Amino acid sequence: MIATLDDAARLLRPAAHLGIVSRPLYLLPLLRAGALTALLSSEAADAGWAERFGVELHSLEEHTLSRDGGPGGPGLDGVTARLAGLVGARWRGRELRLAGYGGQRGHWTAAVEATGARLLVPPPVPDHEVLVDKTAMRGWFDHLGVPAPASTVVSGRPDHRALRDRFGAVFVAQSPRGSGGNGTHLVRSAEEAAALPERERWLVSEYVGDTAINVHGFVGVDGLPQVLRPSLQLIGVEAAGAGFGQYAGCDFGAPERLSPVAVRRCLDATERIGWALAGLGYRGVFGADFVLRDDHALALEINCRMQGSSWLLGETELERGDGRLPTPVRHVLERHGVPTLGKPDPDRADGVQLTVRHTGAPARAVRVPEAGAYVLREGALVRRGDAAGLLECGPGETVLVNLPPAGTLVRPGAVLARLVTRSPLTAPDGRTLTAGGRGLVDALHRLYSFGVSGTEG
Repeated sequence: MIATLDDAARLLRPAAHLGIVSRPLYLLPLLRAGALTALLSSEAADAGWAERFGVELHSLEEHTLSRDGGPGGPGLDGVTARLAGLVGARWRGRELRLAGYGGQRGHWTAAVEATGARLLVPPPVPDHEVLVDKTAMRGWFDHLGVPAPASTVVSGRPDHRALRDRFGAVFVAQSPRGSGGNGTHLVRSAEEAAALPERERWLVSEYVGDTAINVHGFVGVDGLPQVLRPSLQLIGVEAAGAGFGQYAGCDFGAPERLSPVAVRRCLDATERIGWALAGLGYRGVFGADFVLRDDHALALEINCRMQGSSWLLGETELERGDGRLPTPVRHVLERHGVPTLGKPDPDRADGVQLTVRHTGAPARAVRVPEAGAYVLREGALVRRGDAAGLLECGPGETVLVNLPPAGTLVRPGAVLARLVTRSPLTAPDGRTLTAGGRGLVDALHRLYSFGVSGTEG
């Protein structure tokens, strides 16, 4: 049973692990633990990470100098397709264990093995529709006695006139598969419904509000679920460039400012979901998303993988300084069949991340800020020193991470930076920036300069 970081290091470091992830930030706790030998990603890591964490890094972005707001899969396809040329014969004869953010694709394994290395992948996630399809999840929640928004499935294009009698003039239409809020639309009129693309299936739900909570859970190889920390999901933060339903970050301190009855109901529902996932054979970390309405909590979906907030959860756990394993490290170990000992931490955690996206036309980033810890002085962000995440964030500081390299063509929706801090950046609804949050976002934009129409001229 692996119980501490020291135990994990003794096991992980001799066994080479390969991280495959859309953004290196998502595996930061694994990098801090010295668990990774190499990392493949869609987006480039911030400057200095290879030397700081002693890891071999390869990204598609460093070759294309282009960043968009789409899913990471295509970018990972691009870097794995180049892999043999990038590593040459250095990996020949090596055995690498996969440390992935989500699932893995067969052609990624084939690309690694084409270098002469052998990639050991964990058992696949159980093949159940309720783990990947939002429409199946809603029926599953009902079976478990977990409340969820009223919903229906339609084909073609949602008919506003037919649906408004059931859900009211405003409702939500979603692609049954997707993450990060991609494919989610707020429909307020017949015109907006008509503008949606035709699909074989749309999941249409009542609109119940915007305050969303995510709760991390964990199912160990022993089949026992644990409920971990909740966080307020920052969703559709327009001032940070996020559209309706789009993930824009999280706040681990914010649940204390919300209805304690509703938060408790989220935790109880997550435990019930965890027991059900264990029964399906799922092992590892998962996340459950809820929307709050007064004192009620309605389940939206589950994510059976690490999430965009899992790295920050790991940072809050590492900050305890007691040597216990952060959840992302536990996930990789348990997915490979190694039992770990984890203990939920009920103490408050002040960790916030806000994703700021590019909203203009495609443009070449001529001037880009340097990653690190900053302080806001007289409306300007002033760099204080090197920092990779929350662990280096001092009082009153904000850490800038996940920045595009200078010279990158930044497309609409692409990440300009993530702001990591200890103080709230939004109101309790998770959508509206506070004055301080607005000041940070405005100051961040002033650190960038762009070429015209995607050029440097």
